[in-house]
Amino acid sequence: MLLDAALSVFTEQTYGGAAVAEVAKRAGMSVGTLYRYFPSKEALGNAVFRRWKGELLDRLTAGADPDEPVRTTFRRAWGGLVAFAAERPDAFGFLEFQQHESYLDEQSAALSARVSAMGEEMVVRGQRVGEIRAGEPLMLLALVYGAAVGLARTIHDGLVLDRAQLAAAEDAAWALLAKPEN
Repeated sequence: MLLDAALSVFTEQTYGGAAVAEVAKRAGMSVGTLYRYFPSKEALGNAVFRRWKGELLDRLTAGADPDEPVRTTFRRAWGGLVAFAAERPDAFGFLEFQQHESYLDEQSAALSARVSAMGEEMVVRGQRVGEIRAGEPLMLLALVYGAAVGLARTIHDGLVLDRAQLAAAEDAAWALLAKPEN
């Protein structure tokens, strides 16, 4: 309940603009009670960040098999990302549309790095086996991630996509990574 209230306030007002008193009010408790659970706004922000970044990581890696083809890894991760964004738009917005560097602790930063490393490892593996084009892995991921964020925003704004359209979006995103056929 408290973390949900914090997410709601952080999403509406941004983390930086949010007052702890507003979070406490939304959670139905006093500020003093909130501070018994979290000694600072930063601790609360990290708890919210870890909750949702952890769920996102779980979605990205659900059913992962290190021996699966890279295209399968991409399909699974893309599907997890798009599903997370569609099902948890406030959490996705909090994670991806706000700046967190000013308050993230080591544990939160490490979790964020795990998400990035997972994507980078997929690209490097794909390049090694000839499925993904040459190029800086982080740059290639940024292109795909930008597509995912754009798609998430349009879904959040009311665009309804059927399975065929979602599959077409995935194919287009894969095309940003795939090694061109000669």
